[in-house]
Amino acid sequence: MINIALLPSSSHVLPGGRLEIIVAEKRYTRMVKDSLTSGEGFAMCMINENEEPEEVKKIPAIATHVKIIDFNALEGGLLVITVEGIQKIRLLSIEIDPDGLLIGEFKPYLEWIYVPVDDGNVSLREKLKLFYSSMPEIGALYNEPKYNDISWICQRWIEVLPIEVKYKQLLITQDTTKLTIRFLKKLLDYEYYE
Repeated sequence: MINIALLPSSSHVLPGGRLEIIVAEKRYTRMVKDSLTSGEGFAMCMINENEEPEEVKKIPAIATHVKIIDFNALEGGLLVITVEGIQKIRLLSIEIDPDGLLIGEFKPYLEWIYVPVDDGNVSLREKLKLFYSSMPEIGALYNEPKYNDISWICQRWIEVLPIEVKYKQLLITQDTTKLTIRFLKKLLDYEYYE
C-alpha cells in the first residue's frame, strides 16, 4: 500500500477536474512543497461545508489523487495552487502527523471509462457549457474540455452540485455513470421522465 498527504476540502475535484485552492496553513504549505518536490501530488478528500477536517471519522473512503499544475505566491505567505484530478483512490487508514497533516494509506479505485455523449444525455453537456459560461472562473480552468465524454461531464457536475458528500460518494463509487446520468437528468432536466 502507498501513503499520501490528504487535504480535506468542501470544494471537490474528481479525475479530469481542475480546482484552484488557496493554501494558508503551514501543514498544507509543507504538503504543497513536498508535492512539488516529489512530483507525486496529494489527495483531495470531500467534506461537507462547515465540517471540521480534523475529524478523521468524517473523511470519506473515496478521495482523488491530484497533481499541482500551477501555483503562485501571494502576500502574507499564502499560496494559490491549481490542481488536476488524476485518479480516484480508496483510503484504507489515516494517520496524523505532529503538525496536524493527515496522511492516508490508499489503493487505486475503479475509474469510469470514456462513454460518448448520445442524444439521450446531450442536455447534460449543454447545461454544463451554460454553467461554465455563467461561472467563467471555473470554465477557464479547462483549456480542452471533454464535452464528448459523458463520464467527464458527470464528474464535473458531481464536483459543483451542492449536494451532501454521502450522495456524491454514492455516485462516484458506482462501476459506471448510469446512476449519475439518471440522477442528473432528474435534477437538471425537467422534461426528463423515465
